Amino acid sequence: MKRDPGSFRDPGAYVFQDKNRVIRALTAEVEERFGKVYDSGVLQRLADMGLLIDCTRLNSATKELASLRGARGEQFAAFYQHSRVPFVSYPYEWCFSQLKAAALTHLNLQIAAFDQGYVLSDATAYNIQFINSVPCHIDVASVVPYEAGQFWAGYNQFCRQFLLPLLLEAWSGVRFQTMYRGAIDGIDFRDALAILPRSKLFTSPAAFMHVYLHGQSLSGKSSTSDGTDRKARHLKASHYRALLLQLQGFVENLASKTRPKSYWTGYASENSYTETMRQTKLQFIRDWAAREMPEKVLDIGGNTGDFSRAAIEGGASQSVILDSDLDSVERAFAHARSEKSGILPLVVNLLDPTPDMGWRQEERKGITLRAKADGLIALAVLHHLVIGGNLPLEEAVDWLVAAAPTGVIEFVPKTDPMVQGLLSMRADIYYDYEEENFIRAINAKAAIVDRHVFEENGRHLIAYSQK
Repeated sequence: MKRDPGSFRDPGAYVFQDKNRVIRALTAEVEERFGKVYDSGVLQRLADMGLLIDCTRLNSATKELASLRGARGEQFAAFYQHSRVPFVSYPYEWCFSQLKAAALTHLNLQIAAFDQGYVLSDATAYNIQFINSVPCHIDVASVVPYEAGQFWAGYNQFCRQFLLPLLLEAWSGVRFQTMYRGAIDGIDFRDALAILPRSKLFTSPAAFMHVYLHGQSLSGKSSTSDGTDRKARHLKASHYRALLLQLQGFVENLASKTRPKSYWTGYASENSYTETMRQTKLQFIRDWAAREMPEKVLDIGGNTGDFSRAAIEGGASQSVILDSDLDSVERAFAHARSEKSGILPLVVNLLDPTPDMGWRQEERKGITLRAKADGLIALAVLHHLVIGGNLPLEEAVDWLVAAAPTGVIEFVPKTDPMVQGLLSMRADIYYDYEEENFIRAINAKAAIVDRHVFEENGRHLIAYSQK
């Protein structure tokens, strides 16, 4: 069991994990406070509402737990266990609807906790994770007793990590993911104020208060300041709750600014294969999943999630979609959320993937370190990597095969209209993008266990198993 490298900011509470367990270890000082919170039953009530992850106290006398130490050498007095999050994702990998759902979950949790005499000590978006497409708060140690007159400690953090990125897309049509990924603490108020329309900021009471005035209060102060002197600020209980409710209503009414119709969201119906061929592909994926029974599937370029659903129908437990098209991820999330399925779509560009970030580049892991899967689906994506991204075919195939011990990869020949569309915008310098080279690259790393060739257009479906 090892400490999570991203768990170090709180010197009294650390997260440790192994393959099967997630353990929260607390020092005696923190346990004196948190133990009372746990014994009150509020954590269980919030978990029953679906807002907070489960939490169970463990016997701290075991030799294994007693040997654990914190990042500063701390010894621990208490241990609690949580369910594992199927796949850890970050807010800059979410679409608008995911970030909005996460923001509302945080506010709903705050309101529910406040009504029981508790608040959250911070408001970081990284504490929200998706379990079966439902956002859930995972940091139980941030639930603390409410003190009369106290100010909302996480106010600035909530604005930077939830509100500002939502407003950038809702009011300016700006992709927040790229800006968010550029700063681990979220969107800077100065950047947001330079982009957001004044007509909106000055006509919306909530925006004027939480964005404009809040941002102006930070002007001229240190970049690390949140503009709040907590010793001088006092907030009546009624005003504290009203603040949460106002933000809840504000966020609830935000909608992503309309974009032109995305090419890829229509790809499922506007492509170079017939409905019969589409059903053949779906059945190929179902048969592969039924044969291999992968626990977690990585669906590269998964579009709106049709083939992830086919994998789950065949026997997979969960699927993570990586796609760079925002509209496709939006649709995939809408489907997954309505079905409460094990599908998690994320906004990830494989040619510019999420990097390691934060302290020692270990605090937030890059997508490659997190995307460990039992199975891979890569349909109609290879030609985008090789021709659209100028990658050598062998390297692209090697990366895909290495992503999971078994999977399905589709090869689309140059004669296909989809590839012809890519080549119409560039010279054909991709001499390595040929069927025989694709098969050779697969055989170099894996065994081909199933295969289907579409007579209609020459596309290949290859099911592989690593050697």
